[in-house]
Amino acid sequence: MNGAGTIVVETSTPQGSVGLWQGSWRERSFVSERSHNCAIFPPLEELLGAAEEFRMDLILVGTGPGSYSGTRVGIAVAQGLAIAHGATLVGLPSIMATPSARNTGHCRAIGDARRGDWWWCDIVSGVSAQPPRMGSKAELEALLRDGVPVFSLDPVADEEFAREVPQEIPSAGRLWEAWQAFTPEQQEHFAAQVVQPVYLKPPHITMPKSGHPLLR
Repeated sequence: MNGAGTIVVETSTPQGSVGLWQGSWRERSFVSERSHNCAIFPPLEELLGAAEEFRMDLILVGTGPGSYSGTRVGIAVAQGLAIAHGATLVGLPSIMATPSARNTGHCRAIGDARRGDWWWCDIVSGVSAQPPRMGSKAELEALLRDGVPVFSLDPVADEEFAREVPQEIPSAGRLWEAWQAFTPEQQEHFAAQVVQPVYLKPPHITMPKSGHPLLR
């Protein structure tokens, strides 16, 4: 073995990416609307093929918010890599891997949470210190008047927001930049968290009806 390396996985949007650090940075991108589980492996295999003499000691993965299926696929792949390499697995919010998050002291990610709800999350000095908040369109409109730069991971369908909310795509490279920019204390904090998707809403669970199914 020639040293340690890091694999980075980001699949929270249809434009996914994987990266490899082993003294220098390599990154591959792919586009997949609904089949990240298929599209991620060719670019990942290409990167791993170039790193056969390196052990991996860290696996970073974007946890969203974003595509529910895409984020879960990325986390599952990252978990498998961590087990195979005996590496530490760390999840970071994908919104910290955007141009605004990396280059702006204070910015805000927003998005349509469906069913009349919106979500937002402030990023200060490259870090989202709190989980995304949920609220109505009116609450978000009032918040936007404070002048903090905003962006969205998805195209904003609402015409009233579309002109002022640019779309930004997180990437594996920027996720790696976010990790490197952390203090040791911040790295320790995120490394201690359970790696799971950033859920905007709790899963909807339908309770089963009582009685035997054949007698209902």
